[in-house]
Amino acid sequence: MAGLRYVRAAPAGLAVDAPLVIALHGRGADALDLSSLAGEVGAGRYRWIFPQAPRPVPLGPSAVGWAWYEIGEDATVVAARQQLVEFLGAVLEEVGTPASHAALIGFSQGGAMTLHGGLSFPEPLGAMGVMSGHLPAASTLQPPPDRGSQQPIVQVHGTEDQTLPIERGREARDWLKNAGFAPEYHEFRMGHQITAESLAVVAEFLSRTLV
Repeated sequence: MAGLRYVRAAPAGLAVDAPLVIALHGRGADALDLSSLAGEVGAGRYRWIFPQAPRPVPLGPSAVGWAWYEIGEDATVVAARQQLVEFLGAVLEEVGTPASHAALIGFSQGGAMTLHGGLSFPEPLGAMGVMSGHLPAASTLQPPPDRGSQQPIVQVHGTEDQTLPIERGREARDWLKNAGFAPEYHEFRMGHQITAESLAVVAEFLSRTLV
């Protein structure tokens, strides 16, 4: 769909109109990397889709991961954003879910693409969650007018993150505020990772906003 592979997950017996969460993995991972979230977040309330990024990342003689964009290359961020927006539109149409009933969340590069894809989508999503993410190629991102008052966003970031230092998360937060958004922003004493504590904040946010 829109050139992206993906994995679906949903608890048995879940209603076909249950909220949908689309989770984007980080650089070097794959579609299954965040699949455990389906059993950890929402107590079986959500349907899940886990897309796989389009760019291969060699990890060794026989291992390959995947990336959404090339670091430092803004044009690849723009291309990934366009592809993700197309994917979101196709997925929501296929499963019959309105944007207001869907969430987009992501870790690391997936967090960056959550911002780029979610804020570029024609309609506000029910929720957006950025975990240890940042905002590359910020000058290329132009959200629809008045989106800030309509789009719920949560950010979590580690103060000991050595991959994307805390300053990168704060810069993304400040960009959002300057653009008229009101992100719920949380810092934790952690590295570049998802912890039980940080995930609990995202899960609670979804429980309030994704209905």
